[in-house]
Amino acid sequence: MAFLVPSRHHLYLALIAIFLGAIPLSAQEEAQKAGFYDVSLSAGEIYKYSSLKFVGDYTSWESPSGLLALGKTEAGVTVLIVLGPGTVTIQAPEQVREKFTAAFGAHPVSTAFTTLYMRLHPQEFQEVFGKQSMTKSPDDAALAKAKEIYDQRFLTSYHAGPRAILPPVKTRVMDFDTAQFGQITNEEGYWISLNRITPFAKVYPSRFVNPKQK
Repeated sequence: MAFLVPSRHHLYLALIAIFLGAIPLSAQEEAQKAGFYDVSLSAGEIYKYSSLKFVGDYTSWESPSGLLALGKTEAGVTVLIVLGPGTVTIQAPEQVREKFTAAFGAHPVSTAFTTLYMRLHPQEFQEVFGKQSMTKSPDDAALAKAKEIYDQRFLTSYHAGPRAILPPVKTRVMDFDTAQFGQITNEEGYWISLNRITPFAKVYPSRFVNPKQK
């Protein structure tokens, strides 16, 4: 029986194929070591919920029922998109209450929202939402709406290009769509910010240290 001995040319092509095949995995591993993660939004991560709640430092919200889209990374959930009506209540420390009242007409303020885009650390997601009532409910229309919101909001916080950077634990970004005040953008962490987009109003000065996380 004759045996075929691979030529130097064939060996060269095989080595190139192995090398090129290893690049995507190596790039992904390097991105994760640097703290950059791909985010997956899929129909399999659409959930029905009941009585969804969150209590932050100065911002709290609840939604009685609706659909929820979760954006997952290999480290866990870092994006939460609420597709259901709810109520948000926002307060502020004494130092900025005058600006808060000028922006929203009163302090504190409680208003209805129609959608919420939220970024948080996977650990906090598990601690806060892991035990709340959710049931998988694949829904193509809900996924399309969630992707639309994601595309609009993802590049505004904690990202490196199309990849996610995980916010520190106890740091949350929350963007609410409301009928009364339009879009409200809010971040709570070591620093805190709160903006009303239209008409634009900025409640906190830059790098204002959160009194509840000093």
